[in-house]
Amino acid sequence: MPIAASLQGPSIQRNAIKDGAKYGAPMTTSANSVIAAIDARRPGLKLAKKHSLLFFVQGHHIAHFGSPLFDEPITATDRGVSVPDADGSPAEQPDTEGPLNTIGYVIERYGALSPADLRSLIQSSQPWQAATKPGGGGRIDPDILRDWFRRDDETNDPDDERPNRAERAQADEIWKTHKAQQAS
Repeated sequence: MPIAASLQGPSIQRNAIKDGAKYGAPMTTSANSVIAAIDARRPGLKLAKKHSLLFFVQGHHIAHFGSPLFDEPITATDRGVSVPDADGSPAEQPDTEGPLNTIGYVIERYGALSPADLRSLIQSSQPWQAATKPGGGGRIDPDILRDWFRRDDETNDPDDERPNRAERAQADEIWKTHKAQQAS
């Protein structure tokens, strides 16, 4: 597999559930577990703001690791997003580095924003717009979410350590050259 392809991660597969309620890839945690980790780092946030942060956690996690962090669907609403199955019930925090790093990154990047600012960011995003247009079904599509968080505006952030498009293309060229040299 080319390096660039491996950096982008696999396509997100969903179960054959007609309404798209579940993701097909195995999850490492639940949305309530992510909320528990958010609470540990930023106590006192209202549930609606935590749901907004879940949107960013899921988006960044899918973009970076190639698979969703939690199974519960994210729904587009007039006020931003909601994760209906995530009510903030007590849950264990994720215990692996990847999810905790994603959660920490999202809290650092978005945690100080007001709910109105988060709502503006969410509602201007392609995933939210696609879910709210006629026939969109109201659910945030994980493939669109992944693509949105992989776009250049996200991946060319100088504070973000993920490879940008140019770095991925360069890595792909190096890999092709290496494979060609091995073949000859």
